[in-house]
Amino acid sequence: MNDLFSELDVAGRRLANRIVLPPMATEQAQEDGVPSDATPAHYATLAATGVALAVIEHSCVSPEGRSGPRQISLADDTSVPAYAAIVAAVHAGGALCAGQISHAGSNRREGMPGRCLGPSAVVNPASHLTPEEMSASDIHEVVRAFGAAADRVRRAGCDFVEIHAAHGYLLSQFLSPLTNLRTDAYGGTPERRRRLLLEVFEEVHGVLHEDLGIMVRLGVADNPPGMQMYAGGLTVEEGVAVARALADAGVDILDLSAGLCGSRPPEVTGEAYYRPFAEAVAASVHAHTICTGGITQPQTAQSIIESGTSDLVGVGRALAADHDWVRKARQILAD
Repeated sequence: MNDLFSELDVAGRRLANRIVLPPMATEQAQEDGVPSDATPAHYATLAATGVALAVIEHSCVSPEGRSGPRQISLADDTSVPAYAAIVAAVHAGGALCAGQISHAGSNRREGMPGRCLGPSAVVNPASHLTPEEMSASDIHEVVRAFGAAADRVRRAGCDFVEIHAAHGYLLSQFLSPLTNLRTDAYGGTPERRRRLLLEVFEEVHGVLHEDLGIMVRLGVADNPPGMQMYAGGLTVEEGVAVARALADAGVDILDLSAGLCGSRPPEVTGEAYYRPFAEAVAASVHAHTICTGGITQPQTAQSIIESGTSDLVGVGRALAADHDWVRKARQILAD
């Protein structure tokens, strides 16, 4: 039986245990998007806690896809040397490293420069911004931008790249019937709403030629389990269908979270609040998965792995608050 400290082989790489540091934004980047000199040390400390895999915070694939003024940019080669320093720091800390790439779409701070883009010109219920509806040319450019950013992640030395399709960012907006009202090939049905995500995946896969494992952070539903924040949003059933499509396309790891409601809705309480999403996906796909969302207790993490709910667990805020969390977990579970 698998447990929290058993090894796992994924995409030709061996993870030392089942604990993942999920991406958590530091907003330390310079105004041009280049990571600050302080960022490698930050990640070195977290990687040295004993996690098997550390995911670097989301980095934008294009200037207009930047969510805030201090987000890391991988829109061109300018940031690659500084980004490589972060990757080297993670490896020196003993963990494998994934780089997360994203496009904010209309889920960005008000006043950000450049065009505010989205699948449809409707108010984003999370950011309350109304984007410009993307043209076919805009969509093609975004697909290419994800591929180019994935190549920069590879050149920086990462082991995995993670495509961000959660938390109400652009790819999540295309999945949601609340923000995607298109009637062309990219909207109108659940199958067409997931087309852009699958095209991005295929572009990244083609660029990387299996040099890196590919992860997708998937917003399984727009509402938290058992709650209704956004009526008519993406349902769990639709999210599971997206997960199946990604598994069929060859994704290595599905990192499961939520859509428009984000990673930690203020209304949500308790531990492992997205575990029902992981359970629904695990019952439907044969792909490695990460369960995230308020996991704080080693016993909870162990239960998720032992039950087959997920292959990996994301422990973020608890580990950031206590850098000794992994060692303590090993001791607690051994007693």
